[in-house]
Amino acid sequence: MNYWKELFLHSLKATKAWLKKIRHKISSIFLPRQDYIDKQQRALDVLSSLSYRTGELKKYLQLVANSVSELLDLDWAVVTLCRDGFEKILASSIDKGYADDHRYTLHGTVTETVILTGQCLFVEDTSIDKRYGEPPEGYFAYLGVPLKLPTGEIIGTICSFHRQPRRFTTEEMRLAKIFAERAATAIDNYNLYQQQQQMNLTLQAEIKERREVEQALRESEEQLRQIAENLEPLVWMYSQDGEPIYMSPMFEKMWGIPIEKWYADGKVCLNAIHPEDREYVSVAFQKVFTQNGNYNLEYRIIRPDGSIRIIRDRAFPIIDNAGKIYRVAGIAEDITERQQEQQRSLKAMERLSEIGELATTIVHEVRNPLTTILMGLNFFQRMDLAENAKKRLMLALEEGERLKRLLNEILLYSRQEVIQREPIDLNELTLDLITNISSMQDALGKQICFTPFSEPIIVFGDRDKLTQVLINLLQNACEAVSDGEKIQVYFSFLTSSRQICIQVQNGGIPIPFELLPNVTKPFMTTKPSGNGLGLAIVKKIVEAHGGRLEIESSSLVGTIISVILPIDNRR
Repeated sequence: MNYWKELFLHSLKATKAWLKKIRHKISSIFLPRQDYIDKQQRALDVLSSLSYRTGELKKYLQLVANSVSELLDLDWAVVTLCRDGFEKILASSIDKGYADDHRYTLHGTVTETVILTGQCLFVEDTSIDKRYGEPPEGYFAYLGVPLKLPTGEIIGTICSFHRQPRRFTTEEMRLAKIFAERAATAIDNYNLYQQQQQMNLTLQAEIKERREVEQALRESEEQLRQIAENLEPLVWMYSQDGEPIYMSPMFEKMWGIPIEKWYADGKVCLNAIHPEDREYVSVAFQKVFTQNGNYNLEYRIIRPDGSIRIIRDRAFPIIDNAGKIYRVAGIAEDITERQQEQQRSLKAMERLSEIGELATTIVHEVRNPLTTILMGLNFFQRMDLAENAKKRLMLALEEGERLKRLLNEILLYSRQEVIQREPIDLNELTLDLITNISSMQDALGKQICFTPFSEPIIVFGDRDKLTQVLINLLQNACEAVSDGEKIQVYFSFLTSSRQICIQVQNGGIPIPFELLPNVTKPFMTTKPSGNGLGLAIVKKIVEAHGGRLEIESSSLVGTIISVILPIDNRR
């Protein structure tokens, strides 16, 4: 009797499980229309909110994994990076305690099939259909989508698992593919960002080397100044007859020749000059005696030990009361180290120029295909598309335009600033810009307050570039404040140094104190949609005008950006 009872209960339990499985399949096939529409809308909302920020790859991929799991109603979704037969989990919708640097073998798994074929794969029940490999223990339904770069390279997958067997609709697979495209693009962008960071480190190293060279040059000049002020300089003097009269003690140290030899033979200096330089030095020396002129020469000497030194020699005649030359004197210095440092500094500057040219070339190479892509997207914009397709198209267009703006600003930043100076009335220039900017979208509903000076304020600068500076500062201020808030623009004179200070102040959220020293560095931004080049370009333009840029930000005064320019800077 117990046997039949247990058999009955077992059959009843199996029947309930079978009915549950059938209900799940029916509900997945005959999804109510409203639920389908809601899922599509949620998918679009998630895709629209996905915004990859450089350096935040893990957070971005985590959102992708969570979204796929939630929108497709799956138990688990992961984003993986696959290389050489192994995979690394970059993001998971549930925490399973995976180590960030741990790698798992692909051999014999369903994910390996996706990587090898480069195609989307779904398996309704892996316990029955074992052709494609094994899923993780406890999971039966599987949906895998490859992460494919524009070059066609497969770099990973988005894998989704379910504890119960289930089918996947065409819409669900299409949605998973869209998320895979976004994840692949983010990983590709992250890799490009890392390459850019490496390039930045190289550039910083070159800049550091240049600064060290400049510092060494300044130290050398300071040493020479101290020698001139605190020690006897190398001073020499000849009579009208060309006989040696005086040589300072520094001669022996500089030329390596005892002073006694110079007194004994005044031509000892000429004989020590490098043969290639000797003739023109001799001619210049004779002209000082005969034509009452000066000379300022650089020439090489060969010391007794065989070393070659570079000498800068300045000579001038000494005139008697009758207006006749009766002495010729000169001051000489050894500039060998200075010349060598200048050569090193020149090489460092040439290297910086090469890096700038490389950046320009890369930008040009990217802009051309990007323009073609945008032309294609704009063509599709004229077509009668479904609402979902329109939203995706607009999303692609916005991303493309943002990339285009970034490339233009990189190109602008990499160019050497050439200033075309002309007299500019800052009163007039600022009034015109405020009038134009007030009608732009970002400035609507905001008050830009400016009281011009009663008299013209004239500076000598590049009108187009100073216009760019003011537009950038005013746009930043408009983006920082809410409707109805004020933006103050005012001038002040720094009379002690004959400078004009242009200040733009807004009362928006202050820039964090720890970020303030870095906001003018390239690719540093506090705005979600910014690229971090605006203030870097502003700083570069201001410094090219001989000015400086200062930024103050606190909860008391808001943010004040000051542009300080020389009033008379025509050189």
